[in-house]
Amino acid sequence: MEVLGEHGNLEEVRALQGHTRIDTTLVYTTIRPPQLKQAVGFYDDHAVRLLALEA
Repeated sequence: MEVLGEHGNLEEVRALQGHTRIDTTLVYTTIRPPQLKQAVGFYDDHAVRLLALEA
């Protein structure tokens, strides 16, 4: 996930990992709970701030 996040290119990640098939590399695109919690938290905090400005 970290390498994919840094490079943003699944084909580069496939080559770096030494995978023959891209299907094997697709496993790394699965969002794990900590990353999902961080993403949702960012948007939740942003929404709360926006709503506070409108009040």
